Amino acid sequence: MTQLDLPVRPIGPAAQALRILELLLVASLLTGPFSCWHAAFSQQQSPPGLDRRIEARAIIAHLNAVIQFYRSVNQPIQRAGEPNDVIYRDQAVAEASQIARYAFQSARAEAQLLAEDYGQGAGPPLQSGEQQRIQTARAQVQQRIAALRTRLAIVDREIATARTAASLRKQRQQLQAALDLSSAMNDALGRISSIAGGVGASGLTGDIDRLQQSVPELQSGNKTSSPQLITVMSALSAGITTQGSVLFDLLETRHSLQDLIDQNEHLRQRAVNLRGPMLNILRALVQQGEQLSAQAAQAPPPSARAEARLRHQPPAPEAKGPSPASSGQPQLETITARFKSLSAATVPLSQEIILLDQSHANLIAWQTAIAREYNRIAAALLLRVLVIAIALVIIIGGGEIWTRAANKYIRDIRRRRQILVVRRVVVGFLSVLVIVFGFVTQFQSLATFAGFITAGIAVGLQTILLSVAAYFFIIGRFGIKVGDRITIASVTGDVIDVGLVRFYLMEMAGSGTELKPTGRVAVFSNAVLFQALTPLYKQMPGTGYAWHELIVKLTDAADYRTVCEAIAKEIESVYRTYRENIVRQHQAIQNWMHASMEVPEIESRLQFSGGAFQLWARFPVELHNAAATDEKVTRALLNLMAANPAVKTAVASTPVIQAAVRG
Repeated sequence: MTQLDLPVRPIGPAAQALRILELLLVASLLTGPFSCWHAAFSQQQSPPGLDRRIEARAIIAHLNAVIQFYRSVNQPIQRAGEPNDVIYRDQAVAEASQIARYAFQSARAEAQLLAEDYGQGAGPPLQSGEQQRIQTARAQVQQRIAALRTRLAIVDREIATARTAASLRKQRQQLQAALDLSSAMNDALGRISSIAGGVGASGLTGDIDRLQQSVPELQSGNKTSSPQLITVMSALSAGITTQGSVLFDLLETRHSLQDLIDQNEHLRQRAVNLRGPMLNILRALVQQGEQLSAQAAQAPPPSARAEARLRHQPPAPEAKGPSPASSGQPQLETITARFKSLSAATVPLSQEIILLDQSHANLIAWQTAIAREYNRIAAALLLRVLVIAIALVIIIGGGEIWTRAANKYIRDIRRRRQILVVRRVVVGFLSVLVIVFGFVTQFQSLATFAGFITAGIAVGLQTILLSVAAYFFIIGRFGIKVGDRITIASVTGDVIDVGLVRFYLMEMAGSGTELKPTGRVAVFSNAVLFQALTPLYKQMPGTGYAWHELIVKLTDAADYRTVCEAIAKEIESVYRTYRENIVRQHQAIQNWMHASMEVPEIESRLQFSGGAFQLWARFPVELHNAAATDEKVTRALLNLMAANPAVKTAVASTPVIQAAVRG
């Protein structure tokens, strides 16, 4: 029976206690605070030319500035411009992304350089030294577990074939106990390792990782979509509102670009300052390398000593200490390794500075394009404002000329008033039209908005709209004017004012043949013209006369022919005194209406009324002299009756004079 000799040590109670104590000690070291490591790490001395604390702060500040610049570039800062402005924006975003990648690459290389200078990781012991020790201890424990399992398998086979297996069983128990302890240690180290990996890195490397994780789009490579721009060409043909909005957008874009240019300059200065100390060290390394190379070149070649031996000449005595060639080779290797570490940090910084210069040029070109677009929009806006101002001046000046011409050449007050009202309407309409076409370009939206506004106005201001509409009927050909006597809603009066929504009457009252002012003013809305039950009566334009009636009742025994002729002659004699004025007014009506009409004359007839004969005579009177005319007719009848007894006996009752039409 063969046995496998393994380095297995019997594990007793004391040994088990020592193993458990060792496990607890490792766990306490791994899970304890990191203040001790930070204190030890901070007490390291800086290498020549570099101060670790200053460099670490400079690296973090530089990365923060890079991230801020990257996010500022990715923000949509332009809403109006030319289509080629998108190219500037895409190029700026691409350059900012590459700048950020170079910055993080340089930061990681410099963090590694600082870690190599100090002989430990850039992070805490949990990430570098202690983590490595955990992995090494766990690997050793796993090897021990494998050996114990192999040994257990061999012991089990020996127990199965041995006659007396008491000692083997005791050995198997010890092996099983050792295997259980090793498995427990492996589980504990696994949990500690998982916790250490979950905590993540800290220190400079951890800060760099967290800063890079804060910009996930750098890792994903997803491009941000460019915003939709309002083109300058469409804005040039737009109204003042759109052009003003585009102008303010371009002004805001110029300020944003200036901020980006300032951030670019600040970031470049940080990169130059961060690269400066490493460039100084690189220059010193290059000088040392050149010196060592020169010393190596001056050393004699190895073949010289061989030739001396062949000639049986004693070789030259060797100098004590290492030769330049022998001592220069390790130094050159150290300088080379140091140069590679420094170049890994400085080359990305140099590339970043070059990209920052390119980004600066791109931003300057972008800003120049925006300034050119801003000047075009500003010039177009000023030109449109100037055109609107000139148009308004022309409209207002034309209205003023219209007013002066109406006051100078139109003598008719009513016609002058109508022309001035038309002038206000035309000037207002043209002014609104110029302002609307100057400020508004979206006429489709304007039409929708105007539709809603019109519907609301039509419902809420129905009476006012009717009044405004009726105003144009009032000032029309058959309308009313100041001085006209009208009757409306049982009110008779003279018109004293006609407004856009209402007109005013001086109320008249009195007997049927004589009306006098009552001292009151009646106000009517113009919309009264559209009321069917409220008719409006007015004098014919240019006329100032009315018709009066004379009614004389006659007896049955009267000589009707003689009495009627005598009374008609008396009325004719009174009417003859003012007939020329009535004829003149009648001719004015004919000229205005372009139609022939009969001249107003006295009309008389004999008729039955109330079971008796009566004489009915109708004659025109001037409105302003109606009472005086009626008085003249009355006196003429009285004189006739006094002079002619036949007429007096023929009159059955007192004659009556009344207005044929009231008002």
